[in-house]
Amino acid sequence: MKTRFVGLAVALISVAAFAYGVVIAPSPHQIKPEPNPLAPSVEVPQDRTADEAAIRQAALEFTAAFNKGDAKAVVALWTANGEMLDANGEAIRGRAALEKSFAGFFEQHPGAKVHLRIESIRFPSADVAIEDGIIRQTRGEHGLPSTTLYSTTHVREGAVWRVASSREWGAGLDRLEDLDWLVGTWGGTVGDEGVTLTIAKDAERPALVGTFTRVIKGQPTPAGTLRIALDPQSGQVRSWHFDADGGHGQAMWGRDGENWLLHSVGVLADGTETASVNILTRQGADAIRWRSIDRIAGGTELPATVPLVLKRNPAHAPNSK
Repeated sequence: MKTRFVGLAVALISVAAFAYGVVIAPSPHQIKPEPNPLAPSVEVPQDRTADEAAIRQAALEFTAAFNKGDAKAVVALWTANGEMLDANGEAIRGRAALEKSFAGFFEQHPGAKVHLRIESIRFPSADVAIEDGIIRQTRGEHGLPSTTLYSTTHVREGAVWRVASSREWGAGLDRLEDLDWLVGTWGGTVGDEGVTLTIAKDAERPALVGTFTRVIKGQPTPAGTLRIALDPQSGQVRSWHFDADGGHGQAMWGRDGENWLLHSVGVLADGTETASVNILTRQGADAIRWRSIDRIAGGTELPATVPLVLKRNPAHAPNSK
């Protein structure tokens, strides 16, 4: 308030001086402006392109160090007293404790890999940045990816951005991002039947879309389309498929250990109702095993199918797995 009243007094004096033809021109050495307690100590640049690029580079360095199992390189990205709150709510503070935690994790889970998907980076002040996104982790080549949400607070120390605090949450929930590894073209045969499945990301909506074809004894059967998304009512992953001959169906997806279980119901082109449980198992980065059990068609139980292994076409592999 003092600064406000000083400014008001100066304004009134200036008006009065002008009215009476008096020129007030104090020497610059006599002027001692009052400090503004609300003014930032460092001017915040409007263009944060370079700072955002530095933070994205730090995310790449974290990913590379984690994927190598290098605990020391991982925690070098933190401040000396930085902290991490993991998905279980446990707080770990200081580089020494962080390095011990990461080293123990790498020892228990050799081959674990992560991929960060940055959703946003914002700058609440000149030397503070908040990065939000999704972290996808795979433990071993055959493990199913799992995701958690994360938020990381970066601070600038000199010319370097470091992690002051990071937290994860939402573990144990199935997300559509857990199925990103399905993107690509897959093909396989069992007996006299061949299957081709192509999955891509919807360009406009948070969904995976696909097409599938079957060839039985050299004869193509009606092709179909597939859509995988989160059910807005249950929040669970659900898929819908539509056959070219009029058949259709849907499935609820749920993780069971290292498998995805698809509880499916549908209708064939002739109106026959169907139900089944489909088991989807990841066999390395570029192979999946598909089997259908508990099959029912028109009220009649059917035998389980022979396992079908689909392999990814290398030319259609996603950038990250």
